Amino acid sequence: MSQQSAANPRDLPPDVALFVVDIVGYSKIHETEMPKLRSALDDALAESFDRSGLSDEWADRTTARDTGDGWIKIVPAARVAQLVDPGIALLEEALHRHHWQRRASVPALRTRVSVHLGPLSADYRGDAINDACRLVDSDAVRAAAEVAAVHESFTAAILSDEVYRRVVAARRTVHLSERDFLEVSATVRQKQFSRTAWVHVPRLSPALLTAGEPEPDPAPVTPAPPSAGGTFHIAGNVGTAVNSIGTMTVGDINFA
Repeated sequence: MSQQSAANPRDLPPDVALFVVDIVGYSKIHETEMPKLRSALDDALAESFDRSGLSDEWADRTTARDTGDGWIKIVPAARVAQLVDPGIALLEEALHRHHWQRRASVPALRTRVSVHLGPLSADYRGDAINDACRLVDSDAVRAAAEVAAVHESFTAAILSDEVYRRVVAARRTVHLSERDFLEVSATVRQKQFSRTAWVHVPRLSPALLTAGEPEPDPAPVTPAPPSAGGTFHIAGNVGTAVNSIGTMTVGDINFA
């Protein structure tokens, strides 16, 4: 294969797995607390990747991007199942342990996670990385994170439909199955983004997540047209407690 052929912009890049994690409410945390939370997140991710058999992938910083409140991590597509199972549960376990071991003055560390699968160029540009970031920012996983917090869970995960079909529905998981996920419409309105996706919160039933799922925008209500016909005329006086009204007009109705 020639170098020119390999660099053809019409060639489809190979698929990669994308793992995106954000700290919930990071912008509301006091600046002095931010380094502690970031350090705790990095420790939890290192542990969960290591126990998932992905320690080499986590150690490779050439395939990672620090987003300030989290990470975008690229992993070979062949290993995407390990990001989902046991990766999500192991991240939850590490964050749960951190929560109960932290000092009371340290804010709770809660995360949103997305896992996506798609083609990505060698310079890490393309729709796949944009979609992975929008999934983690979508209304659906934000609602799931709120439910998770109520029930003392610390990870709300969202899988793209591609990952769900190739990993969960294809039975490449060990502990998780279809019954552990809720199908949602992942939407980021300001980006005009809407995709079918699947949310999961470790240790919670998908039935609990249904209550936190955003309601669809209500259909616009069209006012009823005015009744047809001319002016209504009622003869005689209309009595009141004080007096009688000789003539009164309300809209098209004339009381005389």
